[in-house]
Amino acid sequence: MSRKARCQHLLEKSVHAALSAIEIYNKPDFKYREESFSILMVNAWELLLKARILQRNKNKLESIYIIDPNKTRKDGTPYKKPKFKTSRSGNYLTIDVTNAMKELKLPERLKENLGLLIEIRDNAIHFMNDSKLFEKKFLEIGTSSLKSYVNMVNKWFDYDLSQYNFYLMPISFFHNHEMQSFSINKEDKQHQNLLKFIATKEKSFPSDETQEHNISLILETKWVKSKSVDTLTSFKYDPNDPNAISYKVDSEEEFRNKYPWNWTDHLMPQLRKRYTNLKFDQKFNRLKSKLTKDEKLSKERPLDWNKPSGTKKRFYSPNILKEFDKHYDKK
Repeated sequence: MSRKARCQHLLEKSVHAALSAIEIYNKPDFKYREESFSILMVNAWELLLKARILQRNKNKLESIYIIDPNKTRKDGTPYKKPKFKTSRSGNYLTIDVTNAMKELKLPERLKENLGLLIEIRDNAIHFMNDSKLFEKKFLEIGTSSLKSYVNMVNKWFDYDLSQYNFYLMPISFFHNHEMQSFSINKEDKQHQNLLKFIATKEKSFPSDETQEHNISLILETKWVKSKSVDTLTSFKYDPNDPNAISYKVDSEEEFRNKYPWNWTDHLMPQLRKRYTNLKFDQKFNRLKSKLTKDEKLSKERPLDWNKPSGTKKRFYSPNILKEFDKHYDKK
């Protein structure tokens, strides 16, 4: 295998593992859903991280091998070149996902999300999940992990995942009013411990849509009556923004959810407190003008939704901050 192909080969294996995780999770009747997803998705992340390490080290396999400190010369002195650990079959052992995370110094929120996924995987070996509270919480963690995965694949390898459906289907099955009848205190001890551990992490890293990564994402769904097919919201994956699913906005409420910020009350104060070198000069105005042409980031709407030809005002998606991040230094 050529040097160039090594990291690419691991990347493709990683994508296949992620797709397998999604396919299993999205099956309508599968009793080992969360456990299987966590095992396969952790594997997908491990392969992706190793692919990145190889990429940064000119595809040298030694960069992912485990050094064996116990292998020394007869006189006890270490070898000039490191010796590596091998398996029972004699093949070299490679670093695990935790050490790969340390090697790459991942962003804290991404590291915490993967930590939760690994904890869930480890717990999956010991007990069968049958908790509705856990199922909902897992969906939020898994969705966040997939979002980050698509982001990092695109960022590190410029790999187009638009041909695949990277989403988890059971999003529609959990509603707040349905979950109110469940209590953590009614769970068995193992589920209680895991749910409390997750809650502690979420308290330290609350969901924040302005962040590139989150340890979990709060998900809500609504059923809305409609007389026309045209009023339905259409979803599609957007390869230019791996952090979000773009969609057609057909109602006032959906518009506000997609573009919750105006300039004076929201975006401008956010920019002021976010950057050290921000100046509202010509450079800024040119950048802002360019970004506002992108409908994923900004859009005008009539102040009176029922009067499309009336006075209009521009609103913004919080995702626009990620574009400004590329041009200014964060505090």
